[in-house]
Amino acid sequence: MTLRLPLAVAALLACVAPAAAQVRHDGAVWAMWLGQGSFESVHPEWKNFRWWLDVQGRWRDEGEELDASIVRPGLGYAVSDRVTVFVGHALITAYPAGAADRTENRLWQQLTWNVAVEGDYRLQLRSRLEQRFVEDASDSGWRFRQFAKFTQAASADGRRYLSLFDEVFFDLNDTDFGQHTGLRQNRAFVGLGWFLDEARTIAFEGGYLNQWISRPGDDRMNHALSLNLFVTF
Repeated sequence: MTLRLPLAVAALLACVAPAAAQVRHDGAVWAMWLGQGSFESVHPEWKNFRWWLDVQGRWRDEGEELDASIVRPGLGYAVSDRVTVFVGHALITAYPAGAADRTENRLWQQLTWNVAVEGDYRLQLRSRLEQRFVEDASDSGWRFRQFAKFTQAASADGRRYLSLFDEVFFDLNDTDFGQHTGLRQNRAFVGLGWFLDEARTIAFEGGYLNQWISRPGDDRMNHALSLNLFVTF
């Protein structure tokens, strides 16, 4: 396997978003902290049980205005060394320009699969199902998200690496808060990562994230500086 394969796959996935006649472009900054760990330290027999917490902030208008905040806790179980299932809740607060803040609660179920590959590559797949409940709306929105991430060592010691991912969003029903059935969003990322400790339990990734969103009228294309800190306990 060479570097050309993950690059080609990432480029192909980034093309999932269809061309639109009118697209509104914006610069953004996205920051995330994601922590994961096992409950083995609580009790040895709980070693397969997992916890998850990610906290995010997103800024629009070239990074000058807060656009959204996300707090997403979850609990999981490691079915094997490579497969883990999670369930959880997410609280999302949106801060639209010229409008009142909007609160959304989500229930989510997730399967993560670390695919076995040879050499200095890693492939992770994540399938997530969400149920969305928006403030002052009576409907619940069902959404499916498919995520694929490639990493490749970029230094002899493996401490630095190339990171590529793509995630597609499919809305599964129509709602009174504006969700419409079909492909609604695509996110593609390319960047570099660094393991910050010898045990490789802390990693920082920074790079460019392209977000396409299908909307009535003009679609939206965000060009974001993406900053991510991953911690494994």
